[in-house]
Amino acid sequence: MIWLAVTLLIWAGASALARVGRGWLNPVLVSTIAIAALLIIRNVPLAEYQEGTIPLTALLAPAIVALALPIRRHGGELGRLLPALIVAAVAGTVVGLAVTVAVAWALGAPPDVLLALAPKHATSAVSAAVAEVVGADVALAAVFSIITGILGAVAGPPLLRLLRRRDPVSQGFAIGLSAHAIGTARAMELGPTTGASSALGLALAALLVPLAVLVGSLLGWL
Repeated sequence: MIWLAVTLLIWAGASALARVGRGWLNPVLVSTIAIAALLIIRNVPLAEYQEGTIPLTALLAPAIVALALPIRRHGGELGRLLPALIVAAVAGTVVGLAVTVAVAWALGAPPDVLLALAPKHATSAVSAAVAEVVGADVALAAVFSIITGILGAVAGPPLLRLLRRRDPVSQGFAIGLSAHAIGTARAMELGPTTGASSALGLALAALLVPLAVLVGSLLGWL
């Protein structure tokens, strides 16, 4: 259980740094780098680390389900905007997937990498499941999803401010739709309405991204 304690200590330190860095030092990014460096330096097998942190892994599913609570609290406000949000989610999912695959293809990425990239806007568990169904590398798909979440959490809020998108619902929804759980954790820090709309965006992405990837795969576009 030593790795459980080490992980918690590193997360606590990364969270403290995040408060100092005002959102630029994402705790997921900092803790991931720190833990990876520690495992490499001490030559610890990944399986040993995963076994030692099983209690944390077991909490992932309940944590995702718990995101329904802020949606419920702000159900009235989000419900009035639901038709527009669904249209935005469908458009954002299709455009995001198409741009991702097109840019990677233009840069010479092989087909297996394109398949692993396609579901990156869904949370890592969903993207890994989609990758398994379409025959892509599951681990690579999860990595792309995590990187997307970290980038969205770090760059999303300042980019939205630069674009003068100050409405909390639109801010949160954009973050959740593109940066899933990691982005939603950041959105929660920006305000309750922002966090709730981000959680809704995350949920819609988890539904729409697999559908879009499977349709694209069946039509031969991926």
